[in-house]
Amino acid sequence: MSVLANLGLSVQIVTVVVPVAVYFLILGLLNSRRRPQLLTGRQDFALLIVALSPLVILPAMDFLRANPLAIAAGAVAAAAILLAPPGGTWVIYNLHAALAREVVADALKAMGMDFVVEGGGFRLPGRDIRVELNSFSLLRNVSIRLRGGSSELSRSFHEALSRRLAEISVPAHVMGVSLLLVATAMLAAPLVLLAGDVPEIVRVISDLLY
Repeated sequence: MSVLANLGLSVQIVTVVVPVAVYFLILGLLNSRRRPQLLTGRQDFALLIVALSPLVILPAMDFLRANPLAIAAGAVAAAAILLAPPGGTWVIYNLHAALAREVVADALKAMGMDFVVEGGGFRLPGRDIRVELNSFSLLRNVSIRLRGGSSELSRSFHEALSRRLAEISVPAHVMGVSLLLVATAMLAAPLVLLAGDVPEIVRVISDLLY
């Protein structure tokens, strides 16, 4: 029973630790790339939901009885749809705020757009269109929001941003490397916890199978 109890405790730890470690791993990889990584707001949100959904799905399965996995997965999918950011949003990883503003300005120029600097972003005169930038220096990412304009303008802006970012080379961010190390340690921790009980676990599983 002690082995099964330890195994149950380890599974609970894995349920909490692994999803967070996976998300840290993804952030670490994004901030360690040689070129800045551009994601749409929905892609960035999807990464968060997919990485952390086990924190919702697995505990929910303990309380739900009828098709628990389907119900919990459906709840996560519904939350993702309702909470997902709108179109016209992007996140650039491994790029500091000042250079991100230059990239956005260059992208607008490449599109033939006139603009004026307004606060931390830009405004397109006479068109009621603004580009807003918000930076998170700790993770070295910049969020971009295009307010106003058509879906075609949004696609053109995305393409112009992608082309401009493809010309930039940046060093790996120290936070990216740190996140990779933390994620590796978090992923290894459950294995360390189970290492001493592996023979007993194998014996229990063998008894159950045979």
